[in-house]
Amino acid sequence: MEKKPVNRVLIVGNGSLFDEGLKSLLLNRTRLEVSSTTYIDESVFLQQFLDERPEVIVLFEGSPLTVSRILELVRDIPDLAILRIITVLANTSAVELYERQPIAAARSDDLLMLFQPASV
Repeated sequence: MEKKPVNRVLIVGNGSLFDEGLKSLLLNRTRLEVSSTTYIDESVFLQQFLDERPEVIVLFEGSPLTVSRILELVRDIPDLAILRIITVLANTSAVELYERQPIAAARSDDLLMLFQPASV
């Protein structure tokens, strides 16, 4: 029987109770390897990212580290196929999901499909 891969999750927070609560919630799930860090600066974040190679990063609203900055920092990392970034919006109890993944568009129809809205 083939084992399903484990998804690595990195929670980037400020050391709050909310950070710890989310980590505790996720640790109870199978196939998730969860770690957390308190954001210090970009170089510390990038080193932890390189050490752990998470597929999912969780940020909290108002974090000094933004989705666009993470994408800039990891842009040139080889073998980074898929990266999900989840931003937790505490005031509305909602989340925003951003995903970076390679998509093959060999034909014009394939390219045009990328401009279609995702099905709900």
